[in-house]
Amino acid sequence: MESQKREAPLTSEETPSLRQKMLMVMADHWVLLSVLVSAAVVWAAVFGMAATVFVNDGPEPFRAAWNGVGEINVFGFTLPLRFEGWADYDYYYVSWADQFLVGIMPYSHAFEYHFVGGVEYHIPYFFPPCFLYVCALGRILPLQPFGIGLVISLFGYFTALPVYGIARHLSGNKHVGEISAAVYLFNPLVLYYTTYEWLNPAPFVFFAVLSFYLAMTGHRVAAALAMVTSALFKQTAFFLGLPLVAYLLKVPPQTTEQVENSVPEYQKRPAGDRLDLRGFARIAAMVILYAGAMSMPYLFDPANYVYYIFQRVGATLLTDLTHSPPATNPITLAVVFIVLGAPEWLTQSINLATYYTVGLLVGLLPIMALMLLEVKDDRNITGYWRKLIFLSLMMLLWVHLFSPRGIYKYYTVAILPFASVLSTSAMCSKESTEVHPSLWMVLIPFILSLFILIPDRNVYLFFLLVAFVAYAFHNQFSVVNSLFRTAGGRIRKRFRTLRS
Repeated sequence: MESQKREAPLTSEETPSLRQKMLMVMADHWVLLSVLVSAAVVWAAVFGMAATVFVNDGPEPFRAAWNGVGEINVFGFTLPLRFEGWADYDYYYVSWADQFLVGIMPYSHAFEYHFVGGVEYHIPYFFPPCFLYVCALGRILPLQPFGIGLVISLFGYFTALPVYGIARHLSGNKHVGEISAAVYLFNPLVLYYTTYEWLNPAPFVFFAVLSFYLAMTGHRVAAALAMVTSALFKQTAFFLGLPLVAYLLKVPPQTTEQVENSVPEYQKRPAGDRLDLRGFARIAAMVILYAGAMSMPYLFDPANYVYYIFQRVGATLLTDLTHSPPATNPITLAVVFIVLGAPEWLTQSINLATYYTVGLLVGLLPIMALMLLEVKDDRNITGYWRKLIFLSLMMLLWVHLFSPRGIYKYYTVAILPFASVLSTSAMCSKESTEVHPSLWMVLIPFILSLFILIPDRNVYLFFLLVAFVAYAFHNQFSVVNSLFRTAGGRIRKRFRTLRS
C-alpha cells in the first residue's frame, strides 16, 4: 500500500562522513570561525603582554600588569586614562590557591592569613567555593604563575559562544550573532579585565550566559544547573537567577501546532503562560541537591558558610559626604553626587538607601514583577525571550548602581555580554520580526565600555545610570533614529535627483 511505503535508507556512500560534516559546518559558520580565530590571536597577544609586565613588576604578592593609569594624545588633546587595574591576581587568587592546596580549609580564620617571604598578609575569602577550585586548578597547571590567568581567560573567551547563540536565536539572523560575538570578544573592557588583569568575573559570567542560552533552546534542567554553577562562583549570579525562575515557573514551550490544538479561540490566556509548579518543584529539588553537593563539606557548618558568602563582604556607608572615598574602596552611586556637588540631603539619602538595600529593592522588585507577569506566548517565544533578556540587563545595571557594597569597574564585565546582544531597539522589542545587522550593534557596546573604562572611578557610575535610562527609553530613541534615517534618505534621494 502507498501509506506503507518508506524511503530507502542512505547507503554508506551517500551518508556524509565525519570529515564532510565538519566541512559543511565550517562552510556554514566560516564568519564565526574567522571571528573566533582572529579573537584568539588578539587574546593571546594581550595575555602575553600582561605576562611580560607581570613577571617584571615586583615582588610577591604584589605583582600585577599595568594598572591602567596613564594618558594618551588624541588630536592634540591629552586624554587621561583611569582603567582601575588591581593586583588581586597575585595578592588574592594565587594566595588562596596556595592556602587551599596545602590543606587549609576556606571559610576559616586560618585561611585568611598567608605568609610570603616570612611576612603575613591578610587575604579574606568571601566568594562561593567554585572560584577557589578554579584558582587551585590554575595553580597546578605547568604554566606558572599564569595558570589561574589562563583559566580565567578561557572562560572569558568561550563566553562568546553562548553570546553568539543567544543573539542568533533572538534575531533570527546568524550575522547578528556573529556581530555580537565579535563585539564581545574585541571589547576593550572585556580584554583589559579578563585577559590582561585576570580578574574574577569571567567564570560566573560564562555559566550565567550559558544558562540563558540553554533555557531558550529548551534545556531547562541544564539551564538551572548552569545558573547554580554561576552562583557558586560569584554571588551576583543570584540576581541573574531571578529571570530564570520566572521562566521555569511556566510550562515548557510547545510547538505552534500543539498550541493551536490545546487552546480554544475564546481563551485569552496563552497556553504557554500557565504555571508548571510540579515541574518547577522537580527542577528546584535537583538544584538544591546539586548546590548542596558542591557546597560540601562547608555545609556542615551552615551558619559560618552563609556568613562568609552573604555577610562577610559587608556594605559601604560613606561617613564623609564632602570628599571622595579612598582609592581602595568600592564606589557607590552616592560618590557621583559628591563629585557633582549635589545638596548634602540628596547625597545622604542615596547613601543611606544604598547601604540599607532600599535603593536596590526599589528597582529590583518592579523588574522582577515584570518578569513574572510577562506573558509567555509560545507562538512568539522569541519575543518573550527578548523581553526577558532585556529585563535581565536592566536588573543587572540596577544591581551595579545600587549594590550595598559598591562596585569596582571590573564588575561591569558582567554587563557586556548582555549589552553585546541587546545593542539595538529591535533586539529589545517583543515584535516577532527578524533583526538585521546594524552599525549600532558595534557602536553601543563599544561606547558603553569606553564610558566605563576611561572616566575617573568617582564618576563612571553616572554613565552607567545614563545607560540604564537610555535602555529604559529605547523605543523613544528608536523613533528619533528612524526619523533621522528617513530624513537622511530623502535628502540623499533629492540630491541624486538634482544631479541627474
